[in-house]
Amino acid sequence: MFYNWFEKLHADIQEDIHSAMTQRTLSDGEALFRIQEASNELYQVVTGKIKCNIYSQDGTEVVIGTLLSGETFGEQGLIDELPRATNTYSVGDSVVNVLSKRHFFRLNHKHPEINTQLLIMFSHRMRVAFEVNTDNLTLPLHQRLARCIYRIVLNQSSKMAQNNELEITISHADLARMVGVSRQSVSKELKQMERDKLICIQYGKIVINNMENLSKAYHDAN
Repeated sequence: MFYNWFEKLHADIQEDIHSAMTQRTLSDGEALFRIQEASNELYQVVTGKIKCNIYSQDGTEVVIGTLLSGETFGEQGLIDELPRATNTYSVGDSVVNVLSKRHFFRLNHKHPEINTQLLIMFSHRMRVAFEVNTDNLTLPLHQRLARCIYRIVLNQSSKMAQNNELEITISHADLARMVGVSRQSVSKELKQMERDKLICIQYGKIVINNMENLSKAYHDAN
């Protein structure tokens, strides 16, 4: 589901982009940019995690997603020249590559293939956004949650646990914000998924016991 446009480019174009990038180190909780700030840079996660969020009118945090090593973000603001639409914060210590607007447009002009890959990436993002919105409008919580976890496993490069089972590092509270319900409701559904042997709940993370059945739960809801 996640489409890494950067990795689709030829190696020489990737190298050209990397040579124009600088690196920035962020400490835990440090903001990279905030809503309504000017869009002047594009980013690629080198190490660590970057959380994207917004806040509702009552101050409730809504997590848009978590970006891991290799993933890029900030492209849209450079193209449409509109202010940032989300906040981004480092989760733990992180390092990001930074590409300025000036270099972005210079490289875009030099390598038309960049535009092609960006169009494909934006199309993928629109499809996922439509899918998530449809889920929230039409599916019961247990199906929305299973599909949310499935997307995280696919989109965020989940690592293999020592017993060769997939795991994702995420709190019940963050999952609740992603599907728009209370933490208590999410915890109840996760316990049922654990009883069904789809997952194993551990402190701060979820281990996927049966990716095949989780995939089936995802596709059966289509």
